Order: sequence, then C-alpha cells, then structure tokens
Amino acid sequence: MKIRVLVFSILALLLGLAACQAGEDGPRLVSDWQPTAVGTRPLRIPDDTSQTVNLPEVPTREPTVTPVADVVIPTMAPTAVPVGVYVRELDGFTLHYPPAWEFEETEMGYLRLDDPQMDIVVIATSEYADEETTFATIKENFTSAGNGFLGVGNLHVVSEEEIPYGTEGSAQMALLEGDGAGEAFQIYLGYIEENARALTIVAVGKPGSIAARRTTLDLMVAQAFPGGDRLLGYDRNETLVLQGSEPLPRSLDPAQQTGSAADFVGLLYSGLVRLSPEMQVVPDLAERWDVSTDGTVYTFTLGADLAFADGRPLTAADVQYSWERAADPDTNSTTADTYMGDILGFREKLQGEADTIRGVRVVDDRTLEVTLDRPKPYFLAKLTYPVSFVLDSNSVADKDLEDWVYEPNASGPYVLADRSENEYFVFERNDKYHAPSALPRVVFLLSRIGNPISLFEAGEVDVAYLGAVDSLEVRQPSHQFHENWQTNTSLCTTLLQFNNTLPPMDDPLVRQALALSVDKEKLNDLLAEGTNLVASTILPPGMPGFDAELAEEQSANMNNVEVAQAALAASSYADGLPPLIISAAGFGDSERDDLNAISEMWREALGVEVSVEFLDPVDFKTVVAEERGHIVSYGWCADYPDPENFLDILYHTGSEFNVGGYTNSEVDALLEAARVELDVASRLAMYQEIEQLLLEDAAAIPLSHGVSDALVSDRVNGFVLAPMGVRLLPQLSLTTMGEE
Repeated sequence: MKIRVLVFSILALLLGLAACQAGEDGPRLVSDWQPTAVGTRPLRIPDDTSQTVNLPEVPTREPTVTPVADVVIPTMAPTAVPVGVYVRELDGFTLHYPPAWEFEETEMGYLRLDDPQMDIVVIATSEYADEETTFATIKENFTSAGNGFLGVGNLHVVSEEEIPYGTEGSAQMALLEGDGAGEAFQIYLGYIEENARALTIVAVGKPGSIAARRTTLDLMVAQAFPGGDRLLGYDRNETLVLQGSEPLPRSLDPAQQTGSAADFVGLLYSGLVRLSPEMQVVPDLAERWDVSTDGTVYTFTLGADLAFADGRPLTAADVQYSWERAADPDTNSTTADTYMGDILGFREKLQGEADTIRGVRVVDDRTLEVTLDRPKPYFLAKLTYPVSFVLDSNSVADKDLEDWVYEPNASGPYVLADRSENEYFVFERNDKYHAPSALPRVVFLLSRIGNPISLFEAGEVDVAYLGAVDSLEVRQPSHQFHENWQTNTSLCTTLLQFNNTLPPMDDPLVRQALALSVDKEKLNDLLAEGTNLVASTILPPGMPGFDAELAEEQSANMNNVEVAQAALAASSYADGLPPLIISAAGFGDSERDDLNAISEMWREALGVEVSVEFLDPVDFKTVVAEERGHIVSYGWCADYPDPENFLDILYHTGSEFNVGGYTNSEVDALLEAARVELDVASRLAMYQEIEQLLLEDAAAIPLSHGVSDALVSDRVNGFVLAPMGVRLLPQLSLTTMGEE
C-alpha cells in the first residue's frame, strides 16, 4: 500500500528541529501585525495553456498568540519564475512560498522550507497518486501512530476543511495536535490530487506558530500545482522515463563504446541484425542473408528504402564505411577485434597492415558480401554488438568525437532530441527508421540520487533496476510493488580462475581441493543477500549449451571439505601448500569480503595461507597477464548468446581474455573444432564436453550467476527482463495514465 513513506521518513527530523528552535521561551513574536483578508486570486496552471481559475476566499482567523507579519505569496509570472515560486522543470510541480523563508530542494526529492520567524518546518512532496492513498489514509497513518510516535502522544485531528481547487477538484486541509516532551505540537496537512498526481504539504510547529501562519499555509496549498502529465515540456503519456548516468563521449560512438545494444548507442544506431529479448538473431537493416555451403561467405540484402534520420539513403556502402572505420587503428576500438576479427582481412587493417578490409565487398546499394577467414557459426550473433552498427560518413568523417556524437544522424530507432549535462538525455522516435518504434520518446534522468524503490514509488521513473537489498524487499509477496517485480538470471558468472602454469596450481588435485572447499551458499548470502544463483557450472542458465545434468552433478560435490582434504592428501603437496596469491581488480586500500571469506574457508579446511593482491582495475586485463598470481578473481557477462563467448574466450590458451593463464591442449583442440562446426546440435554437444573437461580439471571455481531484478510500471507494455542487454525499448508501448 503506497502511503507517503517519504513524509514519515523525515518527520522525526522536523519534529526534533521544530522543538529545538522553539526552545524554552517559545516562538519569537512580533506584535505589530493585523491579519489581512485574502480576496480572490488568479491561479495559473503551468501546462502550456491559458487556463486560469479563481481561488476561493480564505477566511481570516484570529490567532491564539500575537502573530508574526504574514508574507504575501506572489502569483507566478507567465514567463519567469519570481522569488518565492518553485517550479520543477521535470513535471511542472509548482509551489508558492514566502520569499523570506529558507528553501531547500533535497537530494531525496522533497522540498523543505523553514520559517525563521515562527520556527515552522514545512515539507512538500509531489508524486503520482494511486487508488489506495487518499487524504484519509494519510491522516490515519499520522494518528494511528500517534501514541508514542516519535515522542508525540495523543496525536489527533483538531479540525478539517475542504475548498474548491481547479475547475472540479478540491484542496483538503487538516490540523493535528499532540504533545511531545511535555509541549504541544501541531501538524498541518494539506493535500491535492490533480492530473493523476498528488501533492502533500506537512508543516510542524507550536500551536501558536501554526495559527499565525495558517493563512499562508492555506494559500500555499490552494496555489500549489502538483504537476501535470508533462516532463521537460513533453507529454508524460508519450514518454518513458528511466534512470541513467552521464555518458562519456566515446560511449556514444558504436566503434568505441564497450557496452551492449541496450545502451544509448543501441537507440541511435542499428546494424544488419539484432538480438530479440528471446536471444534470437533477427533481421534489422538487413532483411535477409544467405550463407555459402562452406559457411564462409555471407550475402546480406538490405531492406528497401532505408534512410538515416535526415532522410539520406542508407546503403551497403554505409555499412562498409562503418566497418572500415571500426578497423581503422586511429579509431582505437577495443572491441573491433573480438567481434569482427573473423572477417577476412579485418585484423590486417586493424594492425595497420592493410588499407581496406578485403573480406567486405559492396555488390550494389542493397547487397553486401562478407567473407570470413573460416566458417564461424556464431558470426551473426557477434554482429549484434554495437561495434558493427552503421554510421553516416557525412556526419562523422574528419570531425572530432565531441563534434558529432551529440548531433548524430541516426541509423537506429531514435534520434537525440535534447540533452543537459548530468541532468537528462531525451530520445525521440526516428520516423525514418524502417520499423518506427511504438514508443514516441524516452527520457533518461541522469545522476538521480535516491533509492530506486522510492523513485519508482514517486513515479519519477517507469522502470527501476534493483540491487540485492532492494530486490529482497520486493520479492516479498506482501510488498506494495511485488506485482511490478520482474526477475531473470543474467548471462553472467563470477568465478575464480586458476593459473595452472604456476605451482602448486600445476597439480589438478590441488585445484580440486580448493574448489571443493568453498561454501558458495555462504558467499551468496554475504555478497548478494542470497539473491544471486549459486553457480556449479561456468555457463549460466539461459546460455545455449547449458548442461542441467552437469550442473546437478557438480552441485552434489559443492562445499565437501572431506573430499577436498582427501584430494589434497593425494596430491604432490600433501605435506602442505605454500602461501597462495589471489589477483583481483582494485587498489591498495580495497577490501573484498568475498575473497576474505574464501581465504578463511581455505585456511580452516586445508591449512593454506592466502593473500589478495590488487591490480589496477582500469586496465586489469593487461596488467593481470603480466602479474597474475595463483588465482584470478574475475567475472564475465556474455556479449552474444553463444557458448563460444564464454568457454573459448576465457579458456583458450591464446585468448586475450584468458586472465587466469589456464592452458590445456585437449581443451584448445576441442574449442578450435567447435568454432567451425556448422551442425548446431553437434556444436553444442562439443561445448558441453569442453565444459565438463574444464570442471573436471578444476580450471575455475564458478561462484555465482547474476540475477537481475526490476520494478516495471503498470503503464509499460511489453517489457521483458532479458538475460543480457538487448535493444528492448523500441518494442515497448505505454498505457495513458488514468486508463484502466
């Protein structure tokens, strides 16, 4: 049940501060003021309309103490925001307040105002309303908690009133009173629902202070505007709102970024193919493709009438230009070799040994022929990675990165319509894209501070991605947002990789002893509150080739100290292990609870001393190759849904991502054979055999598979929490706010 949690979370602060400010002498008083009758006032609704309504007469009250001069609240100017008026740009939430009051917009998203003369503290919040929260439920939550609540006893309603608001609505006010530390307190509540939003104003002070400011508080409520269905001036009913972070310029370049198609580049650019949420390779700019019988030549046919966002035709030559640019050493792509190095001649250009990629040929405007160095059944899956996405040479060539990434001529489903550094990015639908999105607009709010659940509750974001602690909350069936919760195992594995070229890791029995004596359940509880999936295999569930039977067999031997001790006793190091070093990404002052716990497990079970050596995380892959210890702590998430992306990249002797330095000639031979096997069933069976060999040889200790959790608004249709980053947003639609 959504009950203005924010109000209660800060009420303790308000009560404590109000009591402290009032002091023993009571509120400070000024004796030369007489109340002034408040007449009819115009109220401007800031929603890009000329609609105005008249505020009702607010009756004059006789104060119970000599009052302080009230401050007239200014009317909002039509083109500028004067002192004493707060307007939230995101949604139009407007609040008038006395200019002499101290004002603060807090990081938690609420407004705080302090009346320095009358020692009153006021907070105001505006968020999306729901059916279960009403003015009555808010009062009930204050009064039901009143006995002893924050030191305030006998909190009860003294008076209530309701006045017209807008054209058909009403503003509701109530006065609550209680006592704390032997002194009386009053809490003023104001509440408005308008445009599917609810505004709550809470003022705390001594009874005399609240009485003296009652006219001002009533006007604050009557002249407030909770906000409309607008965001940055855009219709909120046509706008999906997400959290994000300020991107580096290079992360907006498909060739230089290192994320997935779910990032900003996936909205702005497209490739020949893409991944569906079901992890299937499907057409994008290419409407079809043919593959030669030997699996080395791919002939792509582009869709008819493709165009960039400015209307310029998009042809096969643009695909060729984009790939040649990715292979250019001056582009400094760190992903081009991994994802496009299978194309004949690609690596030669990347290494500066050729001027062009000889395996890419433009046949005509709609036809591109691509030749591989060998058959690679996973080639299409690799092309779903952004490094192969298509750029407009006219808008990119001969320009500095910062001069074009913020004004891109998009080939993808969206264009960059607006941005403000560290505040927001606005993406508008690209109507020139061959399959225009059902979602007109996506706004990313950048660097938003606050708990994801709170931001979701306030309606500030439509999808909130959760960490372990928050996901534990929403997994409870009793949680108010449990029905909005989605979860899925990601294609990620956290593991320890053994350097089997360095004694004592050269003895497989030692590696097995270490693997068998790790309590993975305990680690999962320690690091992820038990929300991740304990791993018994290297391949995560959801990855093609995942072997459920192998996972079950491996699970049976997890955390088996007796078998671990027997393995060590049978090894060539039965008389004792030398000290071991775990290499991990971090700096000298880093702390790793997981590695400390594992070290203690090994010390207790096997009597071995273990130390952690932290290496530069910025270039960890390069540094660890030169300075790796006996074991390397590493995590890997799939970039395309193929077991080659895990097993070959992590464990082939020649792979740059083989950070553990593991080497095994039998495994290498099988990996090389699986690369070129064209029969799907046979190929997956080969990877299952490879993984079994790796686990039997204790090449690594898989610790956990990541789990993703998110809250998804009821108004978002078609959202799927995919196991890896896919370009999902163009497939979504929105239900208009207020619709059933």
